[in-house]
Amino acid sequence: MMDYVKNDNGFRFADNLRSLRKRMKWSQEELADKVGLNRGNIASYENGTAEPKICNLVKIAHLFNLPVYTLTHSNLKEDAVMEQELAQPKNGFAQPGPDLLGHFLREADYFQQAIKGLHCLFRLKTKNAAELPEEAVFLKEQFEQLYGLTEQLMSSHVELLGIVREKCPTHGQAAE
Repeated sequence: MMDYVKNDNGFRFADNLRSLRKRMKWSQEELADKVGLNRGNIASYENGTAEPKICNLVKIAHLFNLPVYTLTHSNLKEDAVMEQELAQPKNGFAQPGPDLLGHFLREADYFQQAIKGLHCLFRLKTKNAAELPEEAVFLKEQFEQLYGLTEQLMSSHVELLGIVREKCPTHGQAAE
């Protein structure tokens, strides 16, 4: 299991925020106004000296119409990646087309990204909690177990879809 808090590999929030802001041709002040912060907060986020509170991270992701995980882990400085992200359905779920199995695989991918985003937010929120009350430690452990089970279930789901596609290549095609 990847540790999103201790392993900074792939954590790209600072660069992505700067890139998105510039793409929109907003100043740090304009971006700050849009999410209810001050320019100094945005500057600190962009240079990596501060991390946003979860509620601010969610506001920023919502402003750019991106999942939190994408905002924090995709390389949005690359035009191809940005174009791909902008082409994603805005409600998080693909619309069915002629390739039903492909549809379900895309939905599974979006769901996995959402779950990873939730886990990332959870880890960011709990990483600085020096002394958690006993009840909070219990809840933290339960959340981690639930996350692990969710990962296993999603992996099995994707594997099952792959088997169906392999064994029944025409089964996933919608009737014309």
